[in-house]
Amino acid sequence: MRHLPLAIAVALFSGPAWAENGATARENPNSSVPYETGKKNGAAYEERWSDFLPIFGRDARAKGYVLPRPFGISIGYMDQKQPFNVDGLEVEGTDVKGPGLAVVDEVDNHEKTVILRFDAWIFPFLNVYGILGRTDGQAEGPLQVDPSVVLGNACLLPGVDCSPINTTFDIEYTGNVGGGGITLAGGYKDFFGMIDTNYTVTDLDISTTDAKAWVTSTRFGWNGKLGFFTGALWIGAMHQDINQTLDLEIPAAGLPKGYLDVSVEQSTQVAWNTLLGGRWEFGKGFEMLAEFGLGKRRSNMLTLTYRF
Repeated sequence: MRHLPLAIAVALFSGPAWAENGATARENPNSSVPYETGKKNGAAYEERWSDFLPIFGRDARAKGYVLPRPFGISIGYMDQKQPFNVDGLEVEGTDVKGPGLAVVDEVDNHEKTVILRFDAWIFPFLNVYGILGRTDGQAEGPLQVDPSVVLGNACLLPGVDCSPINTTFDIEYTGNVGGGGITLAGGYKDFFGMIDTNYTVTDLDISTTDAKAWVTSTRFGWNGKLGFFTGALWIGAMHQDINQTLDLEIPAAGLPKGYLDVSVEQSTQVAWNTLLGGRWEFGKGFEMLAEFGLGKRRSNMLTLTYRF
């Protein structure tokens, strides 16, 4: 369920500082790289009202470094699928996770998330951002429960059927997402590296507790111009640390209230996965980003950013 990787990468690749030679090599009248004039002599950037950020940015640009525009607003969409481990299981308030009591195999989660992100480059190497969003998802998995473990003598009452339950739960959920993070980035000529970490909280409608997630990622790649393409290509890795609780009502027709209250505690099954992505710059200050997650955690992300 809540992981919010989208939070990590929406417009993060708007460009770390680039070395003098790399900037000069890319300067041309049609370049969409912020601050470039296309002139090899004189200032390598355009004067803007937002030049008060990043701190030390004027000094860096005066030395020939090309910096991104300091502020960005992004809207993004992410589709992600991944399995979760089950760490705890309660039925009617009783801990029943154990051999012969109750069994939940891995829980499969599929999420679709829309995110609005605001960011600013505080220093040429440091970006901070805030996140607001909405997620819709689905969780499903097999569940085996012996009701007699928690109901005890109540199973002896007339009309009460405590036969073992072997079923599959399939629940849908929604939640509002909020959080923030920081990015450290740098580059040499046409190559860059960055590391990002963020924390998000999601208010799930199916759970009494919020889903909380730490996501850390790193990326290394190339930034420049190739034919009609101006932007960046990269490879990276993402680490997700997620713990959350699902509160379920499992149908049990033979019981007085017709269902069992089941609480499932789960966490990320595979923490790391591989990332492949690219960013295309077009127009004046606009960027399109696409990134794909490979491995047991599969994801597709698309974002549109405007920098000013």
